[in-house]
Amino acid sequence: MNEVITVNGQSLAVKEYEGKRVVTLKEIDAVHQRPDGTARKRFNDNKEHFIEGEDFFRIDQPSEIRTLGITRPQGGIPESVILITESGYYMLVKSFTDDLSWTVQRALVNSYFKVKQVQATSPTVPVYGSTASEEVRRRERCGRVKRVRSNRHILQK
Repeated sequence: MNEVITVNGQSLAVKEYEGKRVVTLKEIDAVHQRPDGTARKRFNDNKEHFIEGEDFFRIDQPSEIRTLGITRPQGGIPESVILITESGYYMLVKSFTDDLSWTVQRALVNSYFKVKQVQATSPTVPVYGSTASEEVRRRERCGRVKRVRSNRHILQK
């Protein structure tokens, strides 16, 4: 499966493991524009709340890692990889509460995790190519976001 979905300007190769769509911690950092290691730290800080096989998978077999197309930036295959499922993603990003994160969360869920349901009802898959900051500006123009001190935003219903 070589399907690629764009979320917040980042291309994500679709990965499935044991019938579930999964993302890596590094991909979560990239789409949320967080420093490398942020998602891993949040995962490790709250590990006791995650259920292996439901919220995440730990893969340590090189052949499985290679099959998923995951490599190190310096080349080769990592010793192990943590794959986050949709439920694990929801739990992990609970603490990401800025407007960019809310927009990215919606886009990632709708265009990556929920794509199987969308494909069942429609022949096309939505791709969210606009950046989250563009989405915030669009909502601002529509009156659904109010700018407050220090460039933070509040969503309005």
